[in-house]
Amino acid sequence: MPWQTQQTMKNYTDLVTRVDEHIQRLARVHKDHLACKKGCDECCRHLSLFPVEAFALSRAFSRLDDPCREKILEQAQQTDRACPLLVDHVCMVYEARPIICRTHGYPLYMEKEGRAMVDFCPKNFKGVKKLDRSDMLDLDRINTLLTAVNNHFIACVENGLPDRIPVDQALELYPLL
Repeated sequence: MPWQTQQTMKNYTDLVTRVDEHIQRLARVHKDHLACKKGCDECCRHLSLFPVEAFALSRAFSRLDDPCREKILEQAQQTDRACPLLVDHVCMVYEARPIICRTHGYPLYMEKEGRAMVDFCPKNFKGVKKLDRSDMLDLDRINTLLTAVNNHFIACVENGLPDRIPVDQALELYPLL
């Protein structure tokens, strides 16, 4: 992997670390009000990803054992709705999951048509009367940072990449770059 690609992957992993730190803090503070846990996969869908996230996912996929990779590839051919990376309701590349998967279910702050909005899984935060602003991830800010990291990644990779890559097409991307 060229040095520039390694550096931009570090930019991505740094962003993921910041998101994870926020989510871990939130999980500690609100542990009694979270339904999200291993095996809960209702929100896991077949997504399209930025190339930088597709690359990270593909790298993790390449490290799985052959039977697991074969199962995932078979599942990817069977559906375009459920995430093919789920095997028995468990994400096989959980540590490399995209930012959208890391944040789903947790409070996301966004503005739409000038109005502040907060979105999170309706199964979470039951009984919580009010969330602090510090509990919320700013979706616009995360998307801006992710877009910048992705643009840098694309500039460092010599292969022409599309703007978005579906998960099933991302699986075997790693060896190609």
